[in-house]
Amino acid sequence: MASLLAIFMFYRFGMFSGYLLLILPFLIAYVIIAFCCLEVILYTVLFFGFFGVAYGRYILRDVIPWGIFFDMLLIFGYSMVLLKGVTKKVEWAKMLDTPLLILIIWLFYCLSTAANPERCDFDGWFTAFRLQMYMILTIPLFSLLLDFKKLKVMLVLWAVFSIILSLKGFVQEKIWLDPIDRNFLIGNTFHMVMGKLRVFSFLSDAGQFGVQQAHAATFGAIMFLITKNRKLRILFLIMAVAGLYGMFASGTRGAIFVIFGGAMVFCTLIRKTKLFIISVIVAGSFYCFMSYTTIGNSTYAIYRMRTAFKPAQDDSYLARKINQTILKAYLKDRPFGGGLGAMQHGPEDSVLASTPYDSGFILIWGDMGKVGLSMYIGMIVIFLIKGGLLVWFKIKNEWLRGILIALMSGIVGISVANYGNPVMLQYPTNVLFFMSVAVIYTASRMDKSLQKQEEEAVVQPPSTEVTIYR
Repeated sequence: MASLLAIFMFYRFGMFSGYLLLILPFLIAYVIIAFCCLEVILYTVLFFGFFGVAYGRYILRDVIPWGIFFDMLLIFGYSMVLLKGVTKKVEWAKMLDTPLLILIIWLFYCLSTAANPERCDFDGWFTAFRLQMYMILTIPLFSLLLDFKKLKVMLVLWAVFSIILSLKGFVQEKIWLDPIDRNFLIGNTFHMVMGKLRVFSFLSDAGQFGVQQAHAATFGAIMFLITKNRKLRILFLIMAVAGLYGMFASGTRGAIFVIFGGAMVFCTLIRKTKLFIISVIVAGSFYCFMSYTTIGNSTYAIYRMRTAFKPAQDDSYLARKINQTILKAYLKDRPFGGGLGAMQHGPEDSVLASTPYDSGFILIWGDMGKVGLSMYIGMIVIFLIKGGLLVWFKIKNEWLRGILIALMSGIVGISVANYGNPVMLQYPTNVLFFMSVAVIYTASRMDKSLQKQEEEAVVQPPSTEVTIYR
């Protein structure tokens, strides 16, 4: 009966309505599960952060834009929280463990750009505004639902998802491109350089894939060093190695600075002399290898990455400096920029829309001026200062402290890479950034909970099993 009804829906109202009918039972089951276990929303947001673009590319096929689907997911998440808050107690005070004041100030500044006389049309402005709203909405949601056990699951999922991305990238590079991959490459000529494929996996482009996998390599390597659990260490080691492969396969030269930025933070915050010395030696050796030798140039991936260490000889870098000079002159008397969406969705004959931005920070600068750029960078700095103070003076649990160091290393790394590519506004880097900020602001709460567990373990009889996280 259900099959006949689905066939009728396909015939009468189109393919999407038929698909909707077929998946309706699964949607109902998911809603029930999400209501009973709100943490499922966290895992869903993370999953679609990694595979939402692929979902749109392989399944939705542009029937519903992927961005709209993510909007619906956030609305659903808040709806479930509010509904459960009515029927059962929700600890709303946990939302205070979030940079609410900072996010509110940023929200009002984003809204104020609608009054910019040079902004693009409303559709373009709203599209750009939605990207900023993801941060404003997602960080409080994560802060409300996260605790240490859920965080541990999120980190494991991150590792698994990153490995899957690299496996897909390996298939693209070494085995075959499926029909949808080949169709995606039509018109995307920048994914072929000197006859070599820049691997993009399931993500939006090779730039995002490279930065994401460099981020995974950085995080995985640090977690491998600070984790004692053998199975988790193996998982994070695989994550790091797979991330390195994905970074090189992408051909995204700026991605390598994610690792250097992350290593700098790790060396600054880690309190173990041995690890500090090893990290400095490894990072220094790698830099010398890439900068002062030609070893491995016969391998295209290494050769392309090596060009990132000689920007003065790179035509792409020189072109970006010229574009920045044009923008600097245009924005000199425009401290508030051209309004959200001006660079991506503005009139084609305008200076902002016709000048390639090639950078997340340049995009913010063009849309929101030096005032908005200063606020944006200021937010990131505040988040890092908050995390650094926690690591140095407050967090007592060793493993949680290590997780914070790994997450902050990632934030700095992707911030550095954001200068070369607008990665902080793309999936999954934006979701991982939101998660990292939420963890920084909920770390004190998690640490108190872990300390309480340790204190209870001391007074419990030896036969009682109490998990102590290290």
